[in-house]
Amino acid sequence: MNKDHQAYSDFKEGINKGLDIARYTFEENVDKFSLSFSDEAGVVKAKNLQDEFSQLLDEIVLTKKPNCSEECLDGIYMGFERSKKIFEDFLQEALPVEN
Repeated sequence: MNKDHQAYSDFKEGINKGLDIARYTFEENVDKFSLSFSDEAGVVKAKNLQDEFSQLLDEIVLTKKPNCSEECLDGIYMGFERSKKIFEDFLQEALPVEN
């Protein structure tokens, strides 16, 4: 396997790890999300939930380990960003904008 292919493979593996870490983080912290918004519009609810989820992921600090290449680490952070986008898209569908 050539070096570029290995780097790409490590990056893809990192993305999957990042998505998994984000999912586990969400599951472990779902009870901490503010789900009661008495008179806030759907957009505000979604924004607050998105901010809380993003903050959880942003607080995760990963250090390079001997068995984790730089490409894998970059992939993990890319997985976090994808998770934020997936969550944002979910919230837009789940909490429709009220007119």
